[in-house]
Amino acid sequence: MRRAARSAWAALSLVASLMSAEEAWGAQELGLNVHQSVDLGLDVTADVGLGWVRIDLNWVDAQPDPGPPDFTFFDTLVDAALARGLQVLAVVGYGPAWASSGDGLGDGSHNDVPLPGSYEAFVTAVVQHFAGRVTHYELWNEPNLDVFFEGTPSDFTTHVLVPGAAALHQSCSECKVVAPALASIGDEYDVWLDASLAAAKDDIDIVSGHIYAGFHDDLTSDSFFHKLEEHRVVEVNGAVVFEGPLAFREVMAQHGVTAPFWLTEVGREAAPGDPSALGEQRVLYRKVLEAMLSRPWWEATLFYEAFDNSDLFWGVAWPDAAAAMGYQPKPVMELLQKVTASSPAFGGDGFVCDDGLDNDGDDLVDYPEDPDCTTALGASERSPSGGGAGGGGGGGGGDLGGAGGEAAAPDEVGCGCRLGPVPRARPGWLVALVVGLVLRRRGRSGRERA
Repeated sequence: MRRAARSAWAALSLVASLMSAEEAWGAQELGLNVHQSVDLGLDVTADVGLGWVRIDLNWVDAQPDPGPPDFTFFDTLVDAALARGLQVLAVVGYGPAWASSGDGLGDGSHNDVPLPGSYEAFVTAVVQHFAGRVTHYELWNEPNLDVFFEGTPSDFTTHVLVPGAAALHQSCSECKVVAPALASIGDEYDVWLDASLAAAKDDIDIVSGHIYAGFHDDLTSDSFFHKLEEHRVVEVNGAVVFEGPLAFREVMAQHGVTAPFWLTEVGREAAPGDPSALGEQRVLYRKVLEAMLSRPWWEATLFYEAFDNSDLFWGVAWPDAAAAMGYQPKPVMELLQKVTASSPAFGGDGFVCDDGLDNDGDDLVDYPEDPDCTTALGASERSPSGGGAGGGGGGGGGDLGGAGGEAAAPDEVGCGCRLGPVPRARPGWLVALVVGLVLRRRGRSGRERA
């Protein structure tokens, strides 16, 4: 794929289309990955005050044999989520052996390319069975990683994405296709997104991806924003010496896609008893939330994950059978509770100057640390004279440091009612981004992808 630069008029045309789509973008939502937890993961999510859970509705579990699927377990899981007031994003993937076109890697059927016609039949059964209970379905998980899908981008679009999306929409006109759930690891995820949008952009209702990179402003490695909205380019004496994969937002722009974006995995490991790691986890979550504030096209984030498992410490809590709630919260869970209770941008009924976030991008959080807040009841962190940086996490670079004594979050690649005064990015930000990209790439339009 060539990274050809857009002409200025095409870029401005795209911006115009994004401007017209902005009002269609919905409220920003938050949730947690819970896999197949029918109790603890759901309890943690509800206790935090989040609205969504992402579950693994594994094909191989529901239909291990060619007969009719058995959704008994998933009925229990979905109904338990709904009983707690949670909405469900169901990941439909991981095929059984009988539907495999061949186990090329010899590691089981879960990542095999499905036989023609088999995946869409399962999607149809899923959507019809959960009618009225589940409306959002993510078609497969991280297909660009061999461990989850051993085929090519063409295999994915031909045997999963295109037929799966068609089956879903045919079975449920109001249901949403969320895809392609790509891992932003390596240097090919933009190729996979390009192929997915080329084949099915009109059938994808919500574009999804995963980012585990940290927030920093140097060019030694890809930052969160390099993967989200503007890829990394390293120049020495005017010559390009490195160019990373295009960001999710850039590939969407190349295809003129105005569908919203969901970040369905993001997080950081933090073992209980490790104060440094726990602080870094809290900072990363905070910066993700702050970045959302100025990007209305980024409609939802589902953090990875609800609770720790064995020797994996990605959770916002860890299981503790002796605790009253069955778990112990980490500092990041306390942050999420504060945000959901207090931040008007995320449905809270409190005040911006006491919501746990740096809402104006000046690296100062709430009263009394932020001098623009004269009281914890303040409705804006921006001073009356207009001081302070723009909008919740700012633009492309981010930073390393945490505020209020928090540890900095280093870069890492992982596995897994609105208030008027809060500044939110408007289409002018998109104009600057897109036109800036055009100017930056001038003279490199024919450069072959590294």
